[in-house]
Amino acid sequence: MKQTITIKDVAREAGVSVATVSYVINNRTDKRISEKTRKKVLQVINLLDYTPNQSAKALATNRNQMIALYLSTEDSPLKNAEQSYFLHFLVSYFHEKNYDLICLNESYTEKFDHADAIICYDISSELFHQIGDSNFIPLVAFDCMIHDPLFFQINSNYKCILEKADTFFSGKPYTLVLLDTKNQEKKDYLATLHSDIRYVNDFSEVLDLEEENIVVVDHTLYQLLETSHHTLYVPAITTEKADALLTCLEYALQRTPIQQHDILI
Repeated sequence: MKQTITIKDVAREAGVSVATVSYVINNRTDKRISEKTRKKVLQVINLLDYTPNQSAKALATNRNQMIALYLSTEDSPLKNAEQSYFLHFLVSYFHEKNYDLICLNESYTEKFDHADAIICYDISSELFHQIGDSNFIPLVAFDCMIHDPLFFQINSNYKCILEKADTFFSGKPYTLVLLDTKNQEKKDYLATLHSDIRYVNDFSEVLDLEEENIVVVDHTLYQLLETSHHTLYVPAITTEKADALLTCLEYALQRTPIQQHDILI
């Protein structure tokens, strides 16, 4: 059985105090630690394959490595399926980054103290600000438009998606088919980019689609339409987009001043 390596073992091998090891692990810039000492500690950590205890690290940083995810309550089975797909993707992604994810819905908009930050996925601007008014931890909008410089918003770059569609369909007409959303700001924005947009809520509306050329970003719609229509699928959730989300969360958690809060991927 592999011997458990502790912070004391690291300190002993590096010839420094436990406090110094802790300062290096938590990147404490308010403590004077020479570059030589810092490198020595990091080398010993790597040599001993030491993994800092997450709960101890949380105490040191006042963070518990938990992210809350707000999902809107939906009657549409298609929206529920898309939420499940998104949730599975995000849970796997954040697990690899040592974050836990807890899901909340619009029935709970009170102060939530157990998370480091909150991700709001495809919700209305009104609900977003209601959540923001009740919480004092970083709040990030994902796949919804808030247009508030105080908050990051991460969305798909629909201009690029439509340019891909122009090329894919060789200039022929096409319809952008999306699952319906409660975020009116997003609908208004998309209407300025493309005139032929269809929002669907249920299977019957999908079956009623007669257009030949179709662009989709929702995984659920792609599964339903890929064989019956000439379909271009540009996923709404990708690793690149999740990376941008994590970067925005880290900036917000560290209170790093950033000029650009409107992120398009």
